[in-house]
Amino acid sequence: MPLETGVDIDRRRDDAGMALVVVALSMVVLMGFLGLGIDMAYLRQTRQRVQTAADAAALAGASELNYGDVTTAAKADAASNGFTDGSKGVTVTVNNPPQTASDPHFNDSNYVETIVSQSVPTVFAKIFGTNTVTVQARSEAHLGSAPNCIYALSPNAMDAVTINGTTVTSECGMMVDSSANQALLINGSTYSGTAIDVTGGDLVNGSHVTPTPQTGVTAMPDPLAYLPTPTIGSCQYNNTQVNGTTATLYPGVYCGGILINGSTSTTFSAGTYIIASGGVTVNGSTVSGNGVTFYNASGGVIFNGTNHVDLVAPTTGTYAGILFFQSSSDSQAAILNGDSTSVFQGALYFPKAQLTLNGDASATAYSILVASTMVLNGDYVNNDYSSLPGGSPIRSNTPVLDE
Repeated sequence: MPLETGVDIDRRRDDAGMALVVVALSMVVLMGFLGLGIDMAYLRQTRQRVQTAADAAALAGASELNYGDVTTAAKADAASNGFTDGSKGVTVTVNNPPQTASDPHFNDSNYVETIVSQSVPTVFAKIFGTNTVTVQARSEAHLGSAPNCIYALSPNAMDAVTINGTTVTSECGMMVDSSANQALLINGSTYSGTAIDVTGGDLVNGSHVTPTPQTGVTAMPDPLAYLPTPTIGSCQYNNTQVNGTTATLYPGVYCGGILINGSTSTTFSAGTYIIASGGVTVNGSTVSGNGVTFYNASGGVIFNGTNHVDLVAPTTGTYAGILFFQSSSDSQAAILNGDSTSVFQGALYFPKAQLTLNGDASATAYSILVASTMVLNGDYVNNDYSSLPGGSPIRSNTPVLDE
């Protein structure tokens, strides 16, 4: 009997020892998980701070899109949020345009992409061989759409905007930069818009105009001056003419201009048409093109006669929303005529020339008119930019984060 009692005592001692070992091991595992939980919570908090810094950097960079100091502004705002590039394991990358290949705004200079990362040391995870973890966040921003879509840029022209004996309706605002005492002439016409701002004076004669023009307004800079001038390169097409036939034209460099005559139908394939010389002239023809931009280096742009026009600017890329872009060194006038259903969808940008626009149809989703001076006859200016991911190419000064 005493022997059996000794066996029970030894067994109880062994069981107690095993229990202590299990408890000790469990405590180690429990402490490990607790430590990992603390590390994860800290990394989550750091991730939120990194995202905040990336968002702030993107907004700061986008606010400089009109001025060019994108990278400096973005990195300064990241630093003010506690993440200085090159310090304490922090890297701040600023891309304008974005360089993430999967991004729908890849290579679009209207957007600023920021990537903030930091190498964060762990505390408890070191037990498992993980000494540092890289925390990274990405953000992107652009400038929102401006409220105006009609700009006359001449600083001193008389009748910089002329609306004479017709009806013009605009879903957005007008800015007339001229300081002349008659910078805006609306004569025997009906005009309605969201705002009419004039640096100089106006003459409204026998007209119904809403709202009342505001004079003495500070002139605004060219809202499309940020657009890069395309590289002209060598001639690909010379003295291009289409006479009374059906034709398709392709993007490239045109020397000697494009002339389309007679009862013909011409289709412009999507892309950028660089007119090195000779301009574009269309006489009494039907022309169409979707996703097209015309850069006119020299020669003027004239659509004559009873044309049916259906031209639509690209929706993405550097020239998203830009239909005609004339060199600032070319002052030759642009005259755009169409029938009652014609579409000139996109910016008509003639910074040093007069633009005369006749018969732009209400079917056009949006029109943007930027010229030195302009004459408007019977136009409907819409502002539906839903086809453009970044909104109007005329930017406000308010940056917007992309979701």
